[in-house]
Amino acid sequence: MAGIAILGAGIFAREEHLPALIKAKANILAVYSRSTASAKSLIEAASNLGTPTSQITIYADELNAQNQGLPDLLARQDIKAVVIALPILVQPDVVRKCLVLGKHVLCEKPIAKNIQSGLDLVTEYERDYRPKGLIFSIAEQARFDLALTRAKELVASGKIGKLNHVHSRLWTNTLPGENKWYETEWRKKPEYQGGFVLDAGVHMIALLRFVSGQEITKTASLVQQVYPHLPPLDTVNAGIMFSGGATGSLSISFASSKNASEYLFVGESGTVSVNWSWGKNKVVLEDKQGRTVVEEIDGLGVEEEVKAFLMAVRDGKADPRGEIREALADVAVIESICSGGGVVQDYMSSAKLWF
Repeated sequence: MAGIAILGAGIFAREEHLPALIKAKANILAVYSRSTASAKSLIEAASNLGTPTSQITIYADELNAQNQGLPDLLARQDIKAVVIALPILVQPDVVRKCLVLGKHVLCEKPIAKNIQSGLDLVTEYERDYRPKGLIFSIAEQARFDLALTRAKELVASGKIGKLNHVHSRLWTNTLPGENKWYETEWRKKPEYQGGFVLDAGVHMIALLRFVSGQEITKTASLVQQVYPHLPPLDTVNAGIMFSGGATGSLSISFASSKNASEYLFVGESGTVSVNWSWGKNKVVLEDKQGRTVVEEIDGLGVEEEVKAFLMAVRDGKADPRGEIREALADVAVIESICSGGGVVQDYMSSAKLWF
């Protein structure tokens, strides 16, 4: 099995990537972080999960002088692929370094801080590295989530007829000291448009595009910063239009005293609704008479995306659910709603050529 390196040893790497890689029996050979202590903590977490760690080497910026920095890790011929979870502003350059040295890449969303930097990276990959057989996938768990896959199947099956309306809301209360995702310096002082709305909101956009099977082509939005500690904005309410003619609403707030994660796909003859969060997710099919079929499904999105990436590396064929242009399209919608709305540029047409 191909040797794997984990780049980034933060919360998500520790709580999600690492367990998923271990469950998939990945051959983890290296861990990289800015600090030695952080890298060691990830190896300790692996040990606590019952996996042998003697073969895992630590690399850190602090160890550059000892030939144990990121360049040294990427120079290893036995490491064929990397799983990256680093701050948004750092990731694109790290991805480039990995591709230059012939590594397959699974990188956390969003693909970049904005459309232009994301498009630059996509263009480089498609021109220089995809022809060489290198795989570059984005780890957007919404497109791998088993509950959302079921919802997508129901919408596509025709059970609700033609899709006419899509309504969604993602509300949560992000307070200092109470939210582990907020307690990272790069999130407290974001240097990218949208702040938390970009960072977490891309999941919502991915969900809507994935389940509907359509592109979001136009938006009109109102934006607001409710909490001083969540710059540059924490709340968006938008109207959205889909490529198949459906219209709907999108509401995102990280400054709401009421929590919600609800998605409604309304067709001519029925409705599919989704309650999506970590763990069990509820998918409900309802006909015009009000009769319902309720399914509770473990999403397992991160496990599924990691498993798909390892299979892609093994087989030399990328999984379309991890297509980098999908991530670019997600950011395009977020960028649109964060700036008041407008026509959303299509970034997916050329992606269809690859699969």
